[in-house]
Amino acid sequence: MRKIKYFIIFIALVPAFLPADVGSAMRRGNALARNGKYEDALKKYQEALVQEPDNMKIHYNIARALYKMGKYPESISECQLCLLTKDRKSQAQSFYNIGNCQFKQGQLDAAITSFTNSLLLNPRDRDAKQNLELCLKIKEQIKNQPQSDSTKQNQQKQPSPQPQPQAQPQTKPGEIGKEDANRILQALQNQEKENLKNRQEKVEKEKVEKDW
Repeated sequence: MRKIKYFIIFIALVPAFLPADVGSAMRRGNALARNGKYEDALKKYQEALVQEPDNMKIHYNIARALYKMGKYPESISECQLCLLTKDRKSQAQSFYNIGNCQFKQGQLDAAITSFTNSLLLNPRDRDAKQNLELCLKIKEQIKNQPQSDSTKQNQQKQPSPQPQPQAQPQTKPGEIGKEDANRILQALQNQEKENLKNRQEKVEKEKVEKDW
């Protein structure tokens, strides 16, 4: 009887040493994240990642927790892994999240590229469209910002440079220029207006048909 009792006790203790399943760790992490405990949530997501390192949902949740913690470069790295998915909407969301991280770091050009890529994958994403418009607006404001008096004085003290042919602004490989971003944004807005017009015409046509 004593041996059987020991055996039963041993079996009862075994589950305590087994790692939690992925779903349980994710649910616990999500609950912690909802309560603003992102560091604790991150630990739970990392526990889940050990068991399923290729799970894109885990990488997405890790990226979100890192973003909330202000660790933007680390969050971008996780989002870039999420781009490996074949789902276009998930890719669009990842580009959107990358753009937010880049914007937080003051990387306007990079953020413009990311938001534009997000819209190319999911043209209906209003948040990505608004963020792209905001980035372009801020960049235009910076460009047109008047110089301070001290900057003007320093420029006046320096000898006038000889006129040189102006070179076209260069963009880094894979980076979308401001003009291209504006053109894509305008095309998306025009397409949205056209879709709205078509929907209105369809509704009016259906009303006429019903009258008959």
